[in-house]
Amino acid sequence: MKRAKKTRVVLGVTGSIAAYKAAELARYMMKRGCVVRVVMSESAEQFISPLTFESLTGQPVARSFWEETQPGAIGHIALADWADVVLVAPATADTIAKAAYGFSDSPLLAVLLATKAPIVIAPAMNVNMFEHSQTQENIHNLQARGVMFVTPESGDLACGWKGRGRLAQPAEIYHHVRRAVTPQDLRGKRVVISTGPTREAIDPVRFISNRSSGKMGLSLAVEAFHRGAEVTLVHGPLSGSPKLPSLIRTISITSADEMRSAVLTTLGRDPAHHAPDIMIMAAAVADYRPEIESDQKIKKSNAPLNIQLVSNPDILKEVGEIKGTHERPFLVGFAVETGDTEKLLSEAKRKLEAKNADLLVGNLAQDSFDKDTNKVLIVSKGGNAEEIDTARKSLIAKRIFDTVATNTRSQS
Repeated sequence: MKRAKKTRVVLGVTGSIAAYKAAELARYMMKRGCVVRVVMSESAEQFISPLTFESLTGQPVARSFWEETQPGAIGHIALADWADVVLVAPATADTIAKAAYGFSDSPLLAVLLATKAPIVIAPAMNVNMFEHSQTQENIHNLQARGVMFVTPESGDLACGWKGRGRLAQPAEIYHHVRRAVTPQDLRGKRVVISTGPTREAIDPVRFISNRSSGKMGLSLAVEAFHRGAEVTLVHGPLSGSPKLPSLIRTISITSADEMRSAVLTTLGRDPAHHAPDIMIMAAAVADYRPEIESDQKIKKSNAPLNIQLVSNPDILKEVGEIKGTHERPFLVGFAVETGDTEKLLSEAKRKLEAKNADLLVGNLAQDSFDKDTNKVLIVSKGGNAEEIDTARKSLIAKRIFDTVATNTRSQS
């Protein structure tokens, strides 16, 4: 199998007290397949040594116009040409101001002027400096030129103040870097994704649920964000604390009725005109719920306990009915089966037609539940089926959106 090309990141580190966090950020990105080369401002060296970055990245650190790191090459131009993306983290107010006005009195600022690669800036500074009208104007001007900013976090700051100004977490910065280098074929699109299990209460301490982890839907949400979409994720109870990009809107639900209400709300009052562009129903919604939910814990006894079940709403079918013959939303359903691939394909084709979906993703329970990998069949209208062999769910998500893009282009 051909290895994916590693993303080449020029990491600019400036003189913020958060400079030490850039070492963790460099390591985080390298673990995720990036090659990192660091360029430091003079003041950054007051907070962290260049040797730290050289040891972590295995690459020389650019510090001065007058140091020769590549014989025969102009250092800042070579870095600018080498980069797939230039990331400044942390970025001080001074660096942002100079970048906005086109200064080039340091190797980092010269790289920002010379590069044709996308630029991502993660500010870190005192809250008053960040909120100052001049800083905000500088940020706005850079954004107007296509520079992407990672909003800093709120909290206790090193200067003693509280407020927005802390460097964003490595995962948040990484997601923006990935978005910067990913083709933006979903820019301007609204995408709604449902994921995870639902829980149907028996009493205050017991419920009916399933083994869905929600990981497939989480991967789809992240992939849609990387491709430029405005993403809403409706999710049931998830294990752990997934590190989603902060710009992904999340709606947490518990039961199937709550998921139905949340999903239908995203369609708006006039679905024919205001529906999302794409809806992916990847949630494992419980088919049944107890007819009666006890408001007290059911006590254990030797007598048999019978629980009468009633059907839950079929959310995918309802969305398909609302969609009708309209192009929006492009509707993707999921089908999970036990057995073999032939049975799965048959059920996926049946469900595609019955639910009025545009695409149906089928997987077997043994290939997907409780795993970071999946193996799927993607069935399109007309009966075309594509089998994607076992791969990480992030790669499966990419292939699903590739298929969605192909199908939506053919509709336009």
